[in-house]
Amino acid sequence: MHNIKAFLGRGALAGIAGGVAAALFQWSVTESQIRQALAIEAARESGAHEEMFSRGTQVIGGMLGACLYGVFLGLVFGFVCALLWTALSGRDVFTRSIRLAVIIFVAWALVPALKYPANPPGVGNPDTIGQRTASYLALALVSLVLVFLAWELWKHLTARGIEGAPRFASVAGAYLLAITVAYVVLPANPDPVDAPANLIWHFRLDSLAGNALLWLVIGTTFGWLGDRAVARDTANPTSAESMSAA
Repeated sequence: MHNIKAFLGRGALAGIAGGVAAALFQWSVTESQIRQALAIEAARESGAHEEMFSRGTQVIGGMLGACLYGVFLGLVFGFVCALLWTALSGRDVFTRSIRLAVIIFVAWALVPALKYPANPPGVGNPDTIGQRTASYLALALVSLVLVFLAWELWKHLTARGIEGAPRFASVAGAYLLAITVAYVVLPANPDPVDAPANLIWHFRLDSLAGNALLWLVIGTTFGWLGDRAVARDTANPTSAESMSAA
């Protein structure tokens, strides 16, 4: 894994940047849909209902949670980079980092969200939260495993001299077929959506956009820090850390 401390350090910094970007997006964009959903939920409830925490406190807590989640993902991203760095393709650190970030976003966020899309607070039966969460995580883990198997298939076909369109079609087709089977096998979302369609779809698109921003910032920051390390090591060959060697 080479200099894993350097990878984890860059991953943590990239995660902080991504978490802050996601938190600001959540506050400036997604919050409006959340407040609309909460207003609808409050209007449907009979009798007074007092929240334990004010909405302002909840927003601050959510933003802090997004930052911590970003740091966690950044550390995982750095660890994965350390494991796979020599096998990743790309002319520089930035290119490799962006490619890996895009792949993880698709596998970890986009694919599960297409079957189990996010809903704003107050939508759905609270008694099924555990089931919905478990189904989402199961699909996300299956998607990550399938991405790894697709990557192994890509390497196998390359070793056999199969490249270009046939290789891409074979790998993409196998992945899409396996994901389709997973979609069919895993349970459907147990809750009907009882809220204005415009609100639901705006929230779902905003949630996906927030995840895309998170991974874009993580990949960009990690790549930028890596390229700086390469430039520094090139200027100072005796430096202890060398991304080129990694």
